Amino acid sequence: MNNIEGKVIKFNKLGELGYKKNCLNMVDKVISDKEIKFKTYKNVLLGMWGNLQGVAVTDIGWTKMLFSFKDRKKGMDHEVSKKIWLISDYGGRAEGESVFEVDHDYMEFWIQVHGIPHDFMEKETGILIGEMLGVLVEAEEPKTDGVLRRTYLRIRVSINITKALPVGFWLDRENLPPLWIFFKYERLPDSYCFNCGILGHEKKTCKNPTAMACWDPTKKKYAPGLGVSQGRPGPTMGGGTSEQGGWRQDGEEQAREERNPER
Repeated sequence: MNNIEGKVIKFNKLGELGYKKNCLNMVDKVISDKEIKFKTYKNVLLGMWGNLQGVAVTDIGWTKMLFSFKDRKKGMDHEVSKKIWLISDYGGRAEGESVFEVDHDYMEFWIQVHGIPHDFMEKETGILIGEMLGVLVEAEEPKTDGVLRRTYLRIRVSINITKALPVGFWLDRENLPPLWIFFKYERLPDSYCFNCGILGHEKKTCKNPTAMACWDPTKKKYAPGLGVSQGRPGPTMGGGTSEQGGWRQDGEEQAREERNPER
């Protein structure tokens, strides 16, 4: 019998062996330090999909699951992928990789950027901020026909979740004091730590030093309110007002408090 160990074996191209090219395979990781019951997770997701045909969900272990779609179009469908995100924390493509190789260190977020002066409420501003945060996926145009749709910028960025979540930055202004610009993360997982700001565990199990606010070293950097629900459209052209997603009274108070810090 030939010894297979030590040899480098080459498979046929994708589509000739194994999964067909029109299939889609995704590896999902639930970022949590709590025990995950695979059967419950699977049943909830399949129920949300309306018992979608042509899909298999397999437990890989280590809080990872493989989603295999017979029809790539179904797997790429916005409503299908959105429901994965509703009850889990990350889904990564598994094409040309082993399920154990899929990188879960990066995660895409829709991030709301609050406090930007109106003069800079442009898509280009969002692109600049997104590229500084991580890998920019999309920057939303905040205006329609020259009119602002909402009071914040909205960008989609892939960021390293093994590090503390960025909460904002100082904006330099020529004739005015620096202004604190703060972030809100849409659908931020419950497993983010209020102590250190890293995903995957809770404050009670955190062994990292407590992160303090750069605008006030006596205050903690992370607290409830960093995560918000999905962004909503702003007021209609006819007038009237509406409360913007993520821009609540607590956000206004935070902005006022940070606008004139003792630095």
